[in-house]
Amino acid sequence: MMIAVSPFNTRFGLASKSDSDFLALLPFDDDKIIASLILGSFIVNVIFLSIFMYWFIEALGIAGATIIPAFALLSSSLPAVLYNLNNRRKILIDLVIVTWFISAIFNFQLSPISMFYGYFEGYVISYAFAFVTFSIALKKFNFSSYSNFTVSSEKGEVKEEISFKSSNPLVLTLTRNLRILEVGGRVNWMGVSTFVSRRVELWKVMLGSSISAIILYFILSRINDGSFLVFYVLFGGWFFMIMIASAAFITEPIWLDMNVMTPEEFSRYYLTSKALSIAIILSPFAILSLILGYLGDALGFIVFIPLSSIFIMSLYARYYQQRYNMPINVSPIRLLVSLLTSIPLIPLIILSFLPAYLILCLPIMFSFIVFYLTISLPFIFSKSYWESTIEKIVTSVT
Repeated sequence: MMIAVSPFNTRFGLASKSDSDFLALLPFDDDKIIASLILGSFIVNVIFLSIFMYWFIEALGIAGATIIPAFALLSSSLPAVLYNLNNRRKILIDLVIVTWFISAIFNFQLSPISMFYGYFEGYVISYAFAFVTFSIALKKFNFSSYSNFTVSSEKGEVKEEISFKSSNPLVLTLTRNLRILEVGGRVNWMGVSTFVSRRVELWKVMLGSSISAIILYFILSRINDGSFLVFYVLFGGWFFMIMIASAAFITEPIWLDMNVMTPEEFSRYYLTSKALSIAIILSPFAILSLILGYLGDALGFIVFIPLSSIFIMSLYARYYQQRYNMPINVSPIRLLVSLLTSIPLIPLIILSFLPAYLILCLPIMFSFIVFYLTISLPFIFSKSYWESTIEKIVTSVT
């Protein structure tokens, strides 16, 4: 996954705009500058991949630890090779690389991860690919071009319209949020904070999650114990929900919604439709977990993560709301909210590793359901909370 998203990490997680301008003036060759950036990113990636070391060693023995440097170097070098390509070309190349990687499940010996299927060639290929990519980065990278690289948005005509003929506010909200997934928030391009808003048709995201679930099925069906891998997928579903929750209310024209709904009604319909869209997107992974016998993970995907989103979106709306053209200020209350939003994750982790017979035990299942309903339903029905919260959002007071 980290390698799949690395082509889009054009800042290497390190170089800000001011850093870039400063480095461009230094009397150093481009290969030395990019080597230092890749090295810094490499160290960060090694630390991150060490989180998964248990799974690597479980699958490959002590040799599993040796593949971490190769994957870390590869994910650090790819951004330097592909930085000047547009997103479509990056996606195309990314798909080729991902296809090459997952070809190991079909016993392709020359895949960089074929070592997980008993082929020693995987170790050689992964390191060879990493060093070749690193060498290309040193030769190809042009720091002046990189420093002056700009991000432009693509515009086009409206290809499809959504009908809002229904007079029912709930139906209208569901129609919108179950057709379009809105992703918005602040991104930091080389130290410059920019607000980005994107709308993606829900069926496209659903198609992507379905394809990912099918690929995971072939991978997990060839592994004796895939519980840890399924847990990491569940963790990915959690972070996907956080991404959606972080974008909640940002692009919503609330002052217009208030003309047809009360703050309580709007919030209830909005949160419900968002949670439902998250459940729909994660449903392929829930089905995958059920097929493989991971009942706890299935419930997490389809029930508990969507319920957690209601809790998190409600807190973000009041205490962590992002604004257009305003800096992100860190305050004690926002730090507290960050800690509070991690609370629903703890039972989810416990649930993921519980045996199926314990999950089916009614008292245990009932306790999980009560917990997630307790943290989410009060926000759905709280009138005073949303009256004051919506007022803060509309008046841009934080």
